[in-house]
Amino acid sequence: MKKLMITASATILLFSTSCTKQEKTVVTDNNNDTVAVVTSETRTLTETEAKAKVDKAKADLDTAIKKGDKQAETAARKALEDANTAWNNAKIAIGNAAQDVKESVDNAVDKTKVAAQDAKQDMKEAANNAKDATKKATEDAKDAYNNTLEKAKAK
Repeated sequence: MKKLMITASATILLFSTSCTKQEKTVVTDNNNDTVAVVTSETRTLTETEAKAKVDKAKADLDTAIKKGDKQAETAARKALEDANTAWNNAKIAIGNAAQDVKESVDNAVDKTKVAAQDAKQDMKEAANNAKDATKKATEDAKDAYNNTLEKAKAK
């Protein structure tokens, strides 16, 4: 049972993360040539980190709206949408992990009940076998005593 709970905890930690991609574009002007470099970074986020990113994206959007910068506002809306998606994915993953753990625990409990019933039945059978063996041994001892007694009377 202890191993099951440790496995369940590890599963929750594993599934309580959500993946997000962050793309960064670097533009370099070298000899009048423009080079665009796109890098992708994949990092796992916990639900708490994803929620913090949503809050930050909301604050960035509010700031862009106050400044009246349409380009920054568009970027902030996209960032907010991505952050909300990552947060929702993290919440779904945690819910799925919790359901998987619940099902595993229920399955383990059911197997334990079956094993206990089987053990109880085995113990009943063993007790009955012991009772039968004891009864037979008693009868054999009684017959042996009676045979010995009759032999003694015959002499």
